[in-house]
Amino acid sequence: MDSLLKQGALAVYTSVDRTNSVRRIADLLRDQERKARLYNVLGERALLDAVNQLHGDLSDAFAHLFLTAGNNDLEQLLLKIQAGENYIVAVLNDLSGGPVQRKKELSLALDRYQDVDALTNKLIRLSNRLISDEVSLLRQKVSEGKKTLTWQTSGLIGFSFLFLVLFTTLILRPIRQMDRGIENLGNGDFTTPVRVSGPRDLEALGERLDWLRQRLAELDREKIKMIAHISHELKTPLSSIKEGAGLLRDEVVGPMNASQKDVVAILDKNSNKLQKLIENILDFNMSQAKKEPLQMQELRFDEIVSTVVEDHKNSMLARRITLYIKLAPIQIRGDVEQLKTVVDNLVSNAVKFTPDEGAIRVLLKREGNQAILLVEDTGVGIDREDRSRIFSPFFQGKEAKKAIVKGSGLGLAIAKEYVQNHGGTIRLLSSGSGARFSVVLPIHV
Repeated sequence: MDSLLKQGALAVYTSVDRTNSVRRIADLLRDQERKARLYNVLGERALLDAVNQLHGDLSDAFAHLFLTAGNNDLEQLLLKIQAGENYIVAVLNDLSGGPVQRKKELSLALDRYQDVDALTNKLIRLSNRLISDEVSLLRQKVSEGKKTLTWQTSGLIGFSFLFLVLFTTLILRPIRQMDRGIENLGNGDFTTPVRVSGPRDLEALGERLDWLRQRLAELDREKIKMIAHISHELKTPLSSIKEGAGLLRDEVVGPMNASQKDVVAILDKNSNKLQKLIENILDFNMSQAKKEPLQMQELRFDEIVSTVVEDHKNSMLARRITLYIKLAPIQIRGDVEQLKTVVDNLVSNAVKFTPDEGAIRVLLKREGNQAILLVEDTGVGIDREDRSRIFSPFFQGKEAKKAIVKGSGLGLAIAKEYVQNHGGTIRLLSSGSGARFSVVLPIHV
């Protein structure tokens, strides 16, 4: 744009200056012709001096126009006009010869003004044409400048967009990395390091998050040790209580009346519940310690599922719960006890939360190199707010209060750890009503 402005200003200045010079030459030539013709008639010396004065002005005007002409045709016309004017002035100043001869030469010289006038008109037309050509050239350059500016603007917009995408990526990537790290910490994953790449300030924040992860992992290990110690200490007095309740129940220390037997039955029942709770805590503690399954072997997963479901049939019959079961014969490699615990926790939860005369569906199928177990019920389901926390230890959702049998909140957490020990996944699936869980385990071919 600056270049076009300079070119336009130069073109305007040159055109105006050339036009003024051409008009000045034309005016001076007309004035000179008038004075020359008067001199030819009157013969006054003052008129000849005026012609010579105009000749000097014309010489200056020709010299100036030569400097700014910039065109060969224009220069050639100027040379012809100047030559004609010089000839006329030279004849006017030549005083030699007789009166008759001089009058004849002056008449011929003055006739040359017609040729000079014709050349001057041609000069004016040529000057106007040059101005039109310069305007057209300037318009063309403006058009080209517009196209160039359009391409440059488009390129600038494209570059700005790429620049924006680049900086957005550079800024969003560390934020996503921090968000992923915080989500992992919220889900109880203290083993995955938090790595943040980007500006130094964000990297420093990522390092603090990783320090927090290590500290939480350390506290988690201390928690596991504490739970293991407490659970172990609880088992010793509980064993004494169960043994004493068993002796009373069997009337080893003497006969009991009906009321005493009821009290002993309650004591024995709650001792069993406490033992089961302690065993769940120990199982969860072992799984949290990330111990590998101790007895990996080839087994029929469908038989394990069938055995576990059979153990719960009496509870289903008592509450008139309909069972739909379909098991494909699938052989996998795993630990029998851990897989039984996984299936038992899912089925027992389904029984707990299914109302009387409800239904439970158990399906085992194979897809490629994976065994997929689905356990569904027609209970109240799991509240949307609780779905992200159901696999957390000791967590009991809002609907847990409505269950027929109260639990410890460790079942799903233990199931998750045992499934992960086998390289599989456990998930809560979407369902129109009730709860729907899936367990995916690899099949080693």
